[in-house]
Amino acid sequence: STQVGENIREILLNTSADLSNESELLLMFAARAQLISEKINCSDKDIILFDRFYDASLAYQGSGRGLSHEIIKSLISFTKCPVPDITFLLDIEVEEGFKRKLNDKKDRIESSGIAFFENVRSGYLTLSQNEPNRIKVLDAKKSIDDLHSEIMSFVDIIL
Repeated sequence: STQVGENIREILLNTSADLSNESELLLMFAARAQLISEKINCSDKDIILFDRFYDASLAYQGSGRGLSHEIIKSLISFTKCPVPDITFLLDIEVEEGFKRKLNDKKDRIESSGIAFFENVRSGYLTLSQNEPNRIKVLDAKKSIDDLHSEIMSFVDIIL
C-alpha cells in the first residue's frame, strides 16, 4: 500500500460515508494508480504479491455494483495496471464466508449485503471461466495446508 492509498481506503471503508458507486470506483482506481506509480513501476523485485488487485474492480464495482465493465477496463488501461501472471481465487459460498467473519466489525463495503457479494462471487467466477490459464479457482473450504500445497504447485510451474 501507499500513504495516499491508505488515506483513500479510510474514505472507502468508512461506514458513515455515503459514496456513489461511481465515486467508489474512481477512488479505488486513484489508490491503485498511486500503488502502480510508487510500488510497481519502480520495483526491482521478480515477484510482487497482491491481495485483490487487477480483477477486483471488475468483480466488486462491475458485477457487484453494476457499473460498466468497459469503463472499468478503460480505467485499467488508463492506469497502466499490469496484468498478473497468475491469480488465485479462493472461492467459498457467500454465506459460509460471512460465517467466518461473524465476529468482525463490518466496513462500508462488507456491509453491502448478501446479494452484492453473490454478484461479486459470480463476477469472479465468470472472470475465471474467461481466463482459466491465469485465474486458478481454489476451494477455500480446504485446509490452509492443502491450499498452500495447491498454490505452490502452480507457483512452481511459473518459477
